[in-house]
Amino acid sequence: MFWSETLGYRDYRPPYLPGFFAEVARRLPLLGTEHLLDLGCGTGTVALGFAPYVASITGVDLERPMLDEAARRAERQGRTIALIHAAVEEAPTELGPFDLITIGRAHWYMHTPATLARIDGWLKPGGAVLVCAPLDRNHDGAAWREAFSALRRKWMRIPGQKDLWRLTPEDLFTGTAFVAVEEIAVRGSQPIDLDHLVKRMLGFAPTTRAILEGDADRMIEELRASLAPYFRDGPIIEQLVTAGLVFRRGPSAGSSHA
Repeated sequence: MFWSETLGYRDYRPPYLPGFFAEVARRLPLLGTEHLLDLGCGTGTVALGFAPYVASITGVDLERPMLDEAARRAERQGRTIALIHAAVEEAPTELGPFDLITIGRAHWYMHTPATLARIDGWLKPGGAVLVCAPLDRNHDGAAWREAFSALRRKWMRIPGQKDLWRLTPEDLFTGTAFVAVEEIAVRGSQPIDLDHLVKRMLGFAPTTRAILEGDADRMIEELRASLAPYFRDGPIIEQLVTAGLVFRRGPSAGSSHA
C-alpha cells in the first residue's frame, strides 16, 4: 500500500475547487446522461465531484482501503458509485463504454501500453479523457510556499520512482490517437494555519509516517521551525488553482467500441 498511507491527512492537501467540476460540465458540456469512469480514483474525490453532472460514476483503484473510503464518502453524500479493485491495466476490458474518463492525481502511474489500450477500449467514440489536479505551484510567489516545497523535496522518499513526477499529462498520450484539445482552470483561495501544513505534508504519499518512519517527527520539527515566521499573525490565505487538460481522439482515429 502506498497512497492509502495518506488516509486521515488527504483533505489537507490543496483541494479540488468545487467550481472546477461545474466549469468542466459547462465546457465539455455534460448533459447529465453521461457515464464517467475515474481511474486511480482513490477516495472518490473526482468521481464524486462530477456526480451531480453525470448519470453514473465508476472508480478503479489498486488499493482496497482507498476504495473503502470512497464507498463511505459516497454513502455520506447519498451517491451511488461502482468501485473496482484492480490495477487499471488489469481491470475488466468489458467495462463501459464511458463518455468521460477522468484521471486525477494518478497519471504518473498510467504510462503503460496496457493502460492506454484499456482507455481507448473503454471510451466511447466522441468521448473525452480529462487529466486533472489541484496545481501544486506557487501561483502568487508566496515565500511560505517556496519554503514548504523545498522541505517536501528534501524529505520525500520515492525509491526508484522520482522520474515519474516529471511526466506530464501530454506525455501519457504521446504516440497515441489522443490529442489535447482544451485546458480548463478555476481559481480560488482558502485560509490555512501551520497545523494545516503539517498535516498536508503527511498527506503526500512520499512523506507519510509509513514512508519516513522515524524521520517523520524530524521532518515535522523542521517544517514547524521553518514556517512559523509566516504565521506570526495567525492564518494566511492560500491561492489555489484546479486545472484539467481535455484529450480527445484525433479526427482520423477509430475506436475498439462500436
